[in-house]
Amino acid sequence: MSCNKDHNSTDNIIKDLPLSQGSFERHKCAACAYEMGLTNGENKILNFNIQEFISNLDESQKTNRRHRSALEAYTLGFFHGLNGTNNHLAIKDKQRIANQMKLFGASMVARGLVNSTFSEYGNPYSHPMGLVQVANGFEILIKARIVEEHPLLIFSKIPKDNHISDGNIKFEDLLEHGQTIMYSELPDRLWATTGYKFESIKLFKDFGKIRNQIIHFAVPNKDLNELTLEFTFKVVEKSLNDWWDITILEFALDFEPDFLEYIFEDIKRLKLPINYKIDTSDKLIKIN
Repeated sequence: MSCNKDHNSTDNIIKDLPLSQGSFERHKCAACAYEMGLTNGENKILNFNIQEFISNLDESQKTNRRHRSALEAYTLGFFHGLNGTNNHLAIKDKQRIANQMKLFGASMVARGLVNSTFSEYGNPYSHPMGLVQVANGFEILIKARIVEEHPLLIFSKIPKDNHISDGNIKFEDLLEHGQTIMYSELPDRLWATTGYKFESIKLFKDFGKIRNQIIHFAVPNKDLNELTLEFTFKVVEKSLNDWWDITILEFALDFEPDFLEYIFEDIKRLKLPINYKIDTSDKLIKIN
């Protein structure tokens, strides 16, 4: 069914949004999506099934909304609803925020991977520490991927008006007054935002439970280093490859220059998936 609403004013707002012909937002009315985002932003409604809403929108390829991303339109409307059409400072800074999160998260995962690779002899509790670091780092990486779409989508609680001195939500306001979603909620939010699904969702959840056990109670009697390696290469590394075409191995080399020699022994022993290999000069190269 085609959209017959009068969207003349909205069309001028969304005319410069990215194009999208993909998945559930294909040919959907971006103007309708923007206006619903505007309403939800004004009412500060965060628990909203964006994919279901966009999937049920009427189709429209008229004028300036032709091929525009309905998801981008919704999120822009949401931010405008929160702060007004000219007061969206945090979204202007979203790539810097995402890049900072990406680098920090990848470094944390890499540090955890190094801790999990070598023996605990002389390094007590390095394996449980490594597991926690990998889990925490990957949580940051998932949020970085979501922030690339829209900074507010990682929050379950946003700053209230009385916390914003000049009426503009800035990065610092989100850090001080915002509350991000929990680890267990990340797969659903990531999927709703980007369409990306983890192949090993059970491994993701089980790994998070063990992380919580270590943090909140005690270290379980399990082979934590092998579990961490499995999670890193079946979930984390695959995500980094898919999202940004990077590998966690490059970051691990910052902490241990001889790391590749040891990690590839474990990868072979545990039969873990990997899209990289070492060439004759001991350099890391991607497998075509």
